[in-house]
Amino acid sequence: MRIFFITTKLNFVNAGGSSDENDLMFRTLQEMGNQVAVVTAYSKINNIPNKLPYELIEENLGTGHQFGIQRGVFKLLKKYEKNADIFHVDGHVFMYGAGAYRALGGKVPVASFFNRELVSWPENVSTFLEIPKADSFFKKLKKHVRFFIERYIMIPFANYVDFFEFTNPFLEKSYNNFGLKTNGRSLIIGELFDWQKFMQKYNIAESTYRDNRESNIGPVEIIYVGRMVAGKGFDLLITAFAKVQNKDNFHLTLVGNGPEEYMLHELSVKLGVNKYITFAGYLPKDKLYKLFKEVDIFIQPRWRKDMSSMSLLTAIIFGVPSIVPEGGGLAWMAGSSALKFKDNDVNDLANTIEKFGSDKKLRFSLSENCYNRLKDDELNHKNRMRYLYNTMENLRKNL
Repeated sequence: MRIFFITTKLNFVNAGGSSDENDLMFRTLQEMGNQVAVVTAYSKINNIPNKLPYELIEENLGTGHQFGIQRGVFKLLKKYEKNADIFHVDGHVFMYGAGAYRALGGKVPVASFFNRELVSWPENVSTFLEIPKADSFFKKLKKHVRFFIERYIMIPFANYVDFFEFTNPFLEKSYNNFGLKTNGRSLIIGELFDWQKFMQKYNIAESTYRDNRESNIGPVEIIYVGRMVAGKGFDLLITAFAKVQNKDNFHLTLVGNGPEEYMLHELSVKLGVNKYITFAGYLPKDKLYKLFKEVDIFIQPRWRKDMSSMSLLTAIIFGVPSIVPEGGGLAWMAGSSALKFKDNDVNDLANTIEKFGSDKKLRFSLSENCYNRLKDDELNHKNRMRYLYNTMENLRKNL
């Protein structure tokens, strides 16, 4: 089967994990015997240090405006229509243009992958930092107009896309609430990661967490990794940590940088907890993975309720038990390997930190649960790709 992927970019050096997830999808489907070609729509921002095993076609749409993006992907689908048995696109970026292609007579089925929210949805906020300057009237109006156009004019086109994949069920529900109709033609695909190969590469066994910490007597080491931007919850974690009674029993390492970093430093000083916190900044992967072998608890205090997290998945692979907010994509991903607290509740988070920190047996038990969660089909990339391949075959045959 000839599968044509259309994605925004491939940046394996200094971007997030989406390129790695996509690359794993491309490689796995190629290993199944398919002919894979990948079209990057914004190739000027590609950063590909190693030779790829699949065909790469570099295009440049040359616009960041919504209608231009959708018109551009429509043209790409028409351009490569004769070369493909099925198309696969980044859903949150290209779903309207891809749906319009099918609605207006496009001959090749289209599958779409969603791992992010739409730009038109409400923005993320950091509840415990200073409120930023309010948008101007015209900026607010522009946001409302964009939301209205996408929700009531453009989403019907997206429903012509043939198949949908989501990283977690909460993200699918958010798109359903926005008007996307996925019933009977969707797949929960998880965060694509070859965790078995990763464990072999970095010498991780299911007993590594317990073995490295059995005799530890120092402070309980807590880590959180992420970009320091609105909604990631660094402010929530620092505020909750300030309410922990026995702070001398803990040490908190915050890994990452971003536009809110200086405000988070100021918050830690203001709350009197800066001596317990290390701001590690951005760390290369070798240093980050060394930390994951040493820490006791991973906390991801917040993200969009409909999002999961590659950082959380990395912690699970290292067998590090977690604390996450209840009732969303993070709790879904962690399963029984994490303790949950009431979303955005600093007191409940502080109490959960104290409970977890004082109970080594509980941490060991949840570490074992990390590997039970990893063995679920939802987090097995080969299982998910087999399902996707079979779906693609059926779409192609049923044209």
